[in-house]
Amino acid sequence: MAGDLRQLVYISDASYGLSKPDIESILASSRRNNTEANVSGMLLYSSGVFIQALEGAPATIEGLYKKISDDRRHENVDTVSDRLVSDRNFAGWAMGFVERTPEDVGSRIGIAGLLDRKATLAALSGNEELATNMLRDFAENLY
Repeated sequence: MAGDLRQLVYISDASYGLSKPDIESILASSRRNNTEANVSGMLLYSSGVFIQALEGAPATIEGLYKKISDDRRHENVDTVSDRLVSDRNFAGWAMGFVERTPEDVGSRIGIAGLLDRKATLAALSGNEELATNMLRDFAENLY
């Protein structure tokens, strides 16, 4: 039924240079916690910028987004899209992950050259399908 699931996509900056072990640690705890909370999602990381989709019960996603917004590893957390959906787009992932070059991400959303956070936010905001489809395209390459 429409509205049973909330899908939230946000963009944020890493507050400091994250190493591969830092990201692996974030993913391990996210996957464990998301499995317990019945949350699915996809995380894209590109040159210090996170773009993440989260899906689950509305109240669960609200609490998780607050936790992310308060996390010292994130700065400039902005909502790209926030909507109720009837089906999960990332059902197979407690937290899928891809790391891509800024050029690859920018080309997927119609930004020429390097990934620019402000341009990315402007391109994705208000275009819920573009944000979801971009993350889903990256996720499909993980199978």
